Amino acid sequence: MNSSTQPLIDVLERLALLLESDGDQHWSQWMRRARSRLLEGDLSGARYLLSAYGGMGSFNDLILGQHYDSQGFSWKPGHIALNDELDALRGEAYCLAQQLRRGADGDT
Repeated sequence: MNSSTQPLIDVLERLALLLESDGDQHWSQWMRRARSRLLEGDLSGARYLLSAYGGMGSFNDLILGQHYDSQGFSWKPGHIALNDELDALRGEAYCLAQQLRRGADGDT
């Protein structure tokens, strides 16, 4: 791991915890796998993270705070703040991963 990966590692941890707080397992595990790679010094973790973005059903389509039960659909309390935090972290992670990927690929 080098100092250039630490900001992304930190954001990925925050993302995983946020996702887990809403009961998500799929995307939280994705964030943890990307984080694990980066912790091992493997910059492919940035490319792996970026592969979660784009297309139908991708990470950028995720909305937290939804609840389904016998009564139907409802929003969990605090869903707006939860999604605001998700959007901020998701955007930050994307930008940091793009910077790492460009650096690893030698792009300017």
